[in-house]
Amino acid sequence: MAYSMTDVSGMSGVSLNELSHYAELGLLSPAFRGLDEDIYYEKKELLKLQQILFCKEAGVPEEEIGSILKEDPLEMVRVMQQHRIRILEEALRLHGLIQTLDRTVSYLQGERAMEEHELYYGFGHNLRQAWLPEAGHTHHSLDNRATRDLKAEKIELKSKEDFLDSQAKIDRIHLDLKQALELGLKPDSPAVQQIIGRHLEWIKGYYTPTADIYRDLANLYVEHRDFRNMYDGYHPKLAEFLREGMMIKAAQDLS
Repeated sequence: MAYSMTDVSGMSGVSLNELSHYAELGLLSPAFRGLDEDIYYEKKELLKLQQILFCKEAGVPEEEIGSILKEDPLEMVRVMQQHRIRILEEALRLHGLIQTLDRTVSYLQGERAMEEHELYYGFGHNLRQAWLPEAGHTHHSLDNRATRDLKAEKIELKSKEDFLDSQAKIDRIHLDLKQALELGLKPDSPAVQQIIGRHLEWIKGYYTPTADIYRDLANLYVEHRDFRNMYDGYHPKLAEFLREGMMIKAAQDLS
């Protein structure tokens, strides 16, 4: 099926001027020009436009995008995988910020105590330091510097391994939810709630949510652009499916 330039602009959010700009750079040529002199794109060009947008989201300089598109398809897969990891890292950061916001509100309302270190959980500069037990401590012995550097390197490596293992788990959860959705299972079915239970346990690996936090997170998955884009990559209806399942889980197990 062929789509006009206006159609492509509407479905992708890329302006007509940007599409023309990509054509001028040689990044995105139309499939053909119709009898009406309009420019038309087909599936191949739509996929290439998506890849251009992935590159831009991943911070690839515009002048380097062309060479990536021309290289082995595995290079584009690598760019997409790296971008996916960045989105997931941002998802984890947002999870932490939600918890920090809720804790702070509860503290300001006099409902709970709050440790000093809890004030900053979820902020970008603290993500890496959170893995290092020596963060915040000052050491003056130069003799121990090499040992500390090696220890930090090992801890950082462990954090990468743990992160990749964590992402493999959540990816499996998303794939299982997608399969359940495609099989026509309902969010309140025992099979789906078992998968949602795994999702809740995965979240607990980072913090322990209340029912309200888990419900807010469910809404965030649907309403936040980056989350929505991520879930749409699995299935266009997965975000809503997951949200409904999480709402049920919050009412049954967290209330």
